[in-house]
Amino acid sequence: MLRIVRPLLATVSVLALSIIGCSSGTEELVDLIKDPPSRERIDRSIVGVNNFFNQPEFGSTAAQFSEIKNTLKINHVRALIAWDNNVQPSPTAPINFALFDQIVENIPGGSDVLFVVVHTPTWFTDPANWIGGNPRRTWVERFLRPVVARYAGRRGIIGWEIWNEPDFTTVPSDSVLGLEQPGNYFELLALGAPVVRNLDPSRLVLNAATRSIVQNYPNTLNYNKELQRLGAPGLVDVWNIHYYSEQFENVIRPDGVGDFLNGIGKPIWVTESGETGVNRQLAYAETVWPFLQDKISGIDRIYWYEFAGRQPAGQTFGLRTNDPNAPVSDLYIWLRDN
Repeated sequence: MLRIVRPLLATVSVLALSIIGCSSGTEELVDLIKDPPSRERIDRSIVGVNNFFNQPEFGSTAAQFSEIKNTLKINHVRALIAWDNNVQPSPTAPINFALFDQIVENIPGGSDVLFVVVHTPTWFTDPANWIGGNPRRTWVERFLRPVVARYAGRRGIIGWEIWNEPDFTTVPSDSVLGLEQPGNYFELLALGAPVVRNLDPSRLVLNAATRSIVQNYPNTLNYNKELQRLGAPGLVDVWNIHYYSEQFENVIRPDGVGDFLNGIGKPIWVTESGETGVNRQLAYAETVWPFLQDKISGIDRIYWYEFAGRQPAGQTFGLRTNDPNAPVSDLYIWLRDN
């Protein structure tokens, strides 16, 4: 779903050194530089994985679900429901639910799927197709509502995530929603959350995570803070973040990510976290995830990004690759064998 270059695993950034000179609450930062986080055993109970079931070379939908559950022993999957021209090529065409139906019909017993609903087809950019001149209301009514209505009450769905990384536009047609402004995303969430609650009241509602909350500091964190100021935590059951790179100093600095998340008053799910390279994934998960659990209370889940990737073995986030010389990553092997 996301094709953003992520920094490779690195030591604590030089930025932490500059913080020491300008903040009174620096003891923990000094300790972090002297003694960076060490590798610890992964807490398997919180592990999920992203998989969008759109790469048939890695097996059928049923086969991929089986591999995730039975081989990797992961019961939590985050999947994508994307509105694009293939799903609805024109305003008058019916929505093609085929791929999404296949996912829902193959969820194994004992597993759950978090669906993230996102994106727009190209025809959506024409204001003539909007309801009351409002593209955000139109997105909720023309896509979110029929999707949730179709799958309400179906076995294996744990919740609905309303959009993805709204602070950064990846699909050109999405720009008409104006979600890079937190007030516009708040409106989308405020319109969408009641729809989910009315149609599928037993499911969780999640906000869209921004890009990695520790990167582009403090802009990404400030987007989250503005959503909090507007009242977004009151609309959701779980506060959702993405976490890539290390940048531990942005977690523990005064008024940083840790302080924000510890004060949000909701369980925390990290719905995307990962590292590139089949030989670097295990070290990343064993270093970053225990650190986050130690510094941020209430982290209930962390979803690896992603199950399978088509990039070269040294550049992929995938636990699986299509490289015959490196078909699985070191994290895949650990999950399989532990």
